[in-house]
Amino acid sequence: MPELPRPEAMTIRNHVVPRLRDAGWSEHTWRQEYPITGEPRTVVQGRVRRDRPMRADFALLHAGHPICVVECKSSIKDVRDGVQQARRYAQKLDVPLAYATNGDEIIEIDMRRQTERHVARFRSPDEVWDYYREASELASDLAIRFFTTPYSRDAQDMRGNPKLPRYYQHVALQRTLRRIAAGDRKLLLVMATGTGKTALAAQLVYVLWKNHWPRGARHQEPRPRVLYLTDRDVLVTQPLRDYFRPMFGDGEDGPVTRIRGNVSKAKNLYFALYQALDAGGEERSALFEEFERDFFDLVIVDECHRGSASASSSWREVLDHFKTAVKLGMTATPVQEGDRDTIGYFGAPIYTYSLRDGIADGFLAPFEVIRARLDRDIDGVDIPEGTVDRAGQLVPAGTYGLAQFERTLVLPERTREVARYLTEYLRRTGEAQKMIIFCVDQEHAARMREELVNLNSDLMRRYNGRWVVRITSNERDRVELLDDFQREDSPTPVVAVTSQLLSTGVDVPTVRTIVLFRRIESMVEFKQIIGRGTRLAPDSGKEYFTIIDFTGATRKFEDPNFDGPPVRVRDVDGTEPQENVPEPLEVDDEPELAEPEPEYEQQDAGELPPDGGEPGHDEVVRDPDAIDDITRRSRKHVVDGYDVHLVGEQLYIMDAVDGGLRPVRLERWVRQRAQALGQGPAELLEQWATVRGRRELRELLGDALLFDVDELSVRLHQPDCDPIDLLLYLAWDWPLMSRRERVARFTAREREYLDGLSPEARQVLTTILDKYAAHGIDDLSTSALRTAPLSERGSVLEIARVFGGAEQLHEAIDDLGRRLFRAG
Repeated sequence: MPELPRPEAMTIRNHVVPRLRDAGWSEHTWRQEYPITGEPRTVVQGRVRRDRPMRADFALLHAGHPICVVECKSSIKDVRDGVQQARRYAQKLDVPLAYATNGDEIIEIDMRRQTERHVARFRSPDEVWDYYREASELASDLAIRFFTTPYSRDAQDMRGNPKLPRYYQHVALQRTLRRIAAGDRKLLLVMATGTGKTALAAQLVYVLWKNHWPRGARHQEPRPRVLYLTDRDVLVTQPLRDYFRPMFGDGEDGPVTRIRGNVSKAKNLYFALYQALDAGGEERSALFEEFERDFFDLVIVDECHRGSASASSSWREVLDHFKTAVKLGMTATPVQEGDRDTIGYFGAPIYTYSLRDGIADGFLAPFEVIRARLDRDIDGVDIPEGTVDRAGQLVPAGTYGLAQFERTLVLPERTREVARYLTEYLRRTGEAQKMIIFCVDQEHAARMREELVNLNSDLMRRYNGRWVVRITSNERDRVELLDDFQREDSPTPVVAVTSQLLSTGVDVPTVRTIVLFRRIESMVEFKQIIGRGTRLAPDSGKEYFTIIDFTGATRKFEDPNFDGPPVRVRDVDGTEPQENVPEPLEVDDEPELAEPEPEYEQQDAGELPPDGGEPGHDEVVRDPDAIDDITRRSRKHVVDGYDVHLVGEQLYIMDAVDGGLRPVRLERWVRQRAQALGQGPAELLEQWATVRGRRELRELLGDALLFDVDELSVRLHQPDCDPIDLLLYLAWDWPLMSRRERVARFTAREREYLDGLSPEARQVLTTILDKYAAHGIDDLSTSALRTAPLSERGSVLEIARVFGGAEQLHEAIDDLGRRLFRAG
């Protein structure tokens, strides 16, 4: 008698596990259902769809870390069915060896040599470990000690669970440790905002700490000395609070300290702002020079695309001073512009984890884009000769476009119209959902805040005056406001209006909406701003976010370099041009009607001096908001009397295209996904016509479109049209008709059919048609019988007797549907 098919779980239990044991593996050296990704999410129409997380059937471990994966299939399947899956897992986990098996056969996949071969057995733990060491170039005892050191479990999340590295953080960590063990001095990690660069850095230091790198346990200074360097206060306080102090201890006797204007050489882990280290004076040298050049073993540069990224920056001197230290740069956005060359300094990234990777893996929030148009941004504003502004100053005549708004020409009604739109949006989607609005400068941010206050005085009262606030460098309480805005358990502020202070390095997991109300020239800045919304906060109900774009900045999503590596482009004469930015909203902006801005050294600090006071008159202006104030205040004209109106909006879905994230307009999304079903319009109409077919088709379309097909009428502002007609209109360019038009065509074509019915049956069915025309497709079913006027005829069973019984009633309604949807 032939053997019965074995399901996968039985195959694993009865065949795979015994063969692993025979090779010397055990429960201590493997982990079943090894988690790799989170739950990938897709958002369309404000609805989130979750996919299953990626898990390997087996991860074979050494010192708790994966060194091989095994993918299992049922014995009734071909063993080759698991090969591609095993390859995908091995690639993600950065392991050189993988297996696919159906219990009877085994295919060994060598990721290093790119070979696949049938084998009689699994390799033993020693054999796999030897091959892992060879393939991964763990050539020294130090490299092996690094690999076999367990990660710290002391940093915990809000639920009290240890914050252990995710798969990609583990890969980045191990690559970094291998390079340090090999003696490399400059390293670069490129990881999208929200993917845990800080957690990775803390675990890296922990492993080095446990191994007494670089001097060894017998040295009089057995622990590494590390400098964690950045240029914003929040990028220091968060790592200290969440990772380093829990891992290494707090208090005066602990090894962790922050440099605040004085030098103590009795610690090991130092945190500092460039501003503090660079602070010198007439009577003393810069603070960093009080440390010996070989004092630090490792310098970690967070957000390394800023600060010392420029070779001509005075802050580069800090890195150059500590010339013997290993320097690790971390950023989501390396730059290669002129003498700002992240890769030129740190070298090519040893690991890259992109925004697309994070979203696809379910670790970052997906997003949708709403592009809104203002008529004045499209058409421009003609200022005639003799026009004066509010201050009585003559305004230069000419045509002003998007490039000049809020910089040389201020139209108060423009900001007011956007405030109206955002008010309606928040009232519709949730008045307590956090939002960041990026304005042109601090003055623009102040006007936006004022307009929102006046439009939402009820919410200002309800939230004790903190529903909307401005968070810029001019606000004395900006640190307190930002801290409250960042906290998941703090309901206020809800709306933060800013210009540049929140554009980078600020972690606000619960932000649901990013509003772009200023042009963004730099791809680096654009990526950083988008990164403000990418963190997931499922415990707070945040699984996606929305970008509302008024200036066309999101055209940068269509740039092939958006989710790719930085590319230096040179003109034919060898010069490096400015970035070519597509004009927003298909409008050719007029040139600036003002003198060019003076050049300032702009180093994005955004911090007060260490004593908390105001900057002195002789200090270099580094804050971007302050620079904006200085360069723009004297040349703005505020002009009243020009109405501004919103002329349209379009929803875009972010989709994976050609290896990157690209915006796809909702209409095109529907067209592509509907046509991919493989059914033509006639087939879809036939299935939609019956109650059961409609139920099945709704489920099919929901899986394809990632939202309910019934929602098309809302998005396309066509409440009088049937969802199937809207689908056919978008996907196959069918003429669009309303439900009433469809019923009228039916009545004209099916007169003979209607006349052949009994008077009672005809009245019931024509009433159902009337209800369908008035209310929608759900009334093309027995549910219409439960509401007036049909409910006045009796119960559903009593009405069914008119048709000869319940079964005949259902068939009559389905027949009505078939005839209705054949009409047209």
